[in-house]
Amino acid sequence: MQAAIKERIYYNKNGILVRDATICDAIIIGHQLRESDAREVWSSHHHTPHEALRLSYEISEMCFTVEIKGVPAIMFGAAPPILLSDRATIWLLATDGILSVRKSLVKECRRFIDMMLQIYPFLENYVDARNTLSMKWLTWCGAVMEDPQPYGIEKLPFRHFYFRRNDHV
Repeated sequence: MQAAIKERIYYNKNGILVRDATICDAIIIGHQLRESDAREVWSSHHHTPHEALRLSYEISEMCFTVEIKGVPAIMFGAAPPILLSDRATIWLLATDGILSVRKSLVKECRRFIDMMLQIYPFLENYVDARNTLSMKWLTWCGAVMEDPQPYGIEKLPFRHFYFRRNDHV
């Protein structure tokens, strides 16, 4: 008989809980992924919301879920391209529930980015240039945002962004 694995809770305040993610979270969030995120994962990789969340969960070394009043609403994490890499792809996919917790959660986002940067000194990804809300959030969190370039299967304008640990060259 296998012992139950205790999930870690990283934040729990005002109805917002951040904990280790599960594959079930990917299914729940996939049913209600916000339109801008669904459009982004389709434009870049032709993934459905469920595929994008499942694959991101499976390849991530660090993966978290944000529950809002007990309901999984946001998943985010970091996925290294190879084992023992100092780089990782940072990602976040959410339901429209993210709009109700922006101010509460945005203060904590930098802490989670710093936690990921302790393991991966260079975090990067691409954001759909049409997704102005995500770009604004990334900039607020300290991301360096590059000019739009064609990216992904549909070659639409995306912006490469990254976070770098201060001591990483």
